[in-house]
Amino acid sequence: MQNDTTARQGRLFLALFISLAAWMGINYFFFPTKPEVPKAQVTPVTSGPKKETNQANIKEAAKNKDLPPADAQTKPSSVDAKDIKTYNIKTDSFLVSFSSLGGRITEYYIRNHKEADGSDFIIAKDPKFEINFDGQVERAVELSRFEGFDFNIIEDKDGIPYSGYNKVNFVSSYDASTKTITFEAPSFDGKYLIQKKFQFFPTENYFKFNLTLKNLSKETVTLASSGSETFFRSFGSLGPILKGKDEFNDRDTAHYFRYYYLDGSFKDHVDGTTTIGFFDNIFGSGDGKDERFEIKKGINERVDFVGTGSRYFIAVLDPLTHKPAGVLLDNRKGNETGVLLAYDDWKLAPGESVRLDYAAYVGVRELDGTAFRDSKFDPIINKESPFAGLSDSLNKSFNQGITTPLRNAIIWVLKKIYLVIPSYGWAIVIFAILFKLAFYPLNKKQAESMKKMQELSPQIKALNEKYADDPKLKQEKTIELYKKNGTNPMSGCLPMVIQIPIFIALYTAFSDTVDLWNSPFLWIKDLSEPDTVFTTPKLIFIGALSINVLPLIMVATQVVQSKMTTVSTDPNQKMMMYMMPFIMLYFFWSMPAGVTMYWTMQNILSIAQQFYTNKFGKKDDNKPKSANQLNESSNGAIPKKGFRNQQKRKK
Repeated sequence: MQNDTTARQGRLFLALFISLAAWMGINYFFFPTKPEVPKAQVTPVTSGPKKETNQANIKEAAKNKDLPPADAQTKPSSVDAKDIKTYNIKTDSFLVSFSSLGGRITEYYIRNHKEADGSDFIIAKDPKFEINFDGQVERAVELSRFEGFDFNIIEDKDGIPYSGYNKVNFVSSYDASTKTITFEAPSFDGKYLIQKKFQFFPTENYFKFNLTLKNLSKETVTLASSGSETFFRSFGSLGPILKGKDEFNDRDTAHYFRYYYLDGSFKDHVDGTTTIGFFDNIFGSGDGKDERFEIKKGINERVDFVGTGSRYFIAVLDPLTHKPAGVLLDNRKGNETGVLLAYDDWKLAPGESVRLDYAAYVGVRELDGTAFRDSKFDPIINKESPFAGLSDSLNKSFNQGITTPLRNAIIWVLKKIYLVIPSYGWAIVIFAILFKLAFYPLNKKQAESMKKMQELSPQIKALNEKYADDPKLKQEKTIELYKKNGTNPMSGCLPMVIQIPIFIALYTAFSDTVDLWNSPFLWIKDLSEPDTVFTTPKLIFIGALSINVLPLIMVATQVVQSKMTTVSTDPNQKMMMYMMPFIMLYFFWSMPAGVTMYWTMQNILSIAQQFYTNKFGKKDDNKPKSANQLNESSNGAIPKKGFRNQQKRKK
């Protein structure tokens, strides 16, 4: 058992940051008043929306290095370009482009818009997000990586991720009164008809998708059976991706994930990775199974929903009827396939049809985003809603961990501060001060404990010297000293232990809230990214090195704080305490500037509080004596180090 607070704090700090690091790897989210909104617009066009140069650069940067782009696999020579029809849909929140080639979404933008409470939601702050859509200049962020979303059947796994129907030019139409686009085409063998409908709602972040399959033959058609499944792909990996894949680091990769809710259990995986576990690799399946793909089926329940996510956004597909039996996962390295639905019970009699309804949400990873703006669409309020049957567990797709309620409360406070001071940088500074004030009693107790421990340091040193050869007795005497002086080393650690869940919530709040994205502050260009001020040329072995200012300031404040609170007499423990700031530097170097700035502010406030406590804190009349005073008052009763051994040698 260690005898001083410093060692315990060192271990606790280390445990905290290991927890934060693990959290980053895992990493892995009220019904507002309805505003006055314009009606959605649906316009047939002869070509897709024209993108500005900056958007074109983003599109080029988003190209997958490992798998060919969708366009390369889906544009058949047999389809004349003039026969391909395209459509644009504009709602309050989205700009969506469709093509009859594949009957699919080709581009999906989230735009600047009004929130339900009338406040502005500015998602595209940077001019590079400016596009020309239907002849109007818009600020919007593309979420499909310019690959589009298929919403097509896949009958052959070897064709994954792209459906063969992406090459089919569907017959298309739209109904302006219901804001519905319809695509129809026969199956490859001509035995059944495929009909797809996309319906958008002016005020909502959800849209409806309907898939109808109708038997056109005079015989029973088996579309899927157990062991011969048919798959349905909706969303691929979600964007945006604003830099080339070769520039990705581990943190960038962890921001993109896919997930599914099956058999009452939520599972998620980082994009581009395998789902095959450690023991699967050791023992192998031994049955010659194609390990590129994996089918997961529930034991008691069927698929509730599937989707993909990125740092700030999610896309969810929720089957409202005819629940799929399972999901298909792509295990190939670098895949951007998403999660496919697996059906094993499609059998149609002559003339029979099956209709499958889906609810789809695309938007921010926040509870406010998934709230219905118009109560008539809310299935909880209106049982006749077109979204009746929407999963109660949809919020699990936010994938923000068990501290989500704390995270949401922190973001709520940040937004309220922002309404008064429209700068998220100053909002973080003010929040750090408010947080410190909220925990002032605990922090005061910690500062007083550290002061007391510093005052006891000479006596602890004397005990260490006196009982150097008897650790058990040294421990007993040290505990006795603590009790006599009314102090407890653990009291200095308790405030930090209590706040660990809050620190984790703070990390997710400052790292994954879309409001900080592209928000500048002082020299910081983006609070959601490291505050890089300079990047070196590529160096041998380590490549280019980013120079970040905030982590260096944070380390400096941590060193000052360590010097003010270190009471250890053990050189090894002292070394550990002085190493801690540099261990923290490693963790914080590539963290978002908002997180690092918050921690730096906490250090500065802690230094100020410790300084005040040391200088103006309550004076203790029974202040412990120094080591020299202790020796003098005991008439030399405390021997010098090694005294016992010296006596033995004299004998």
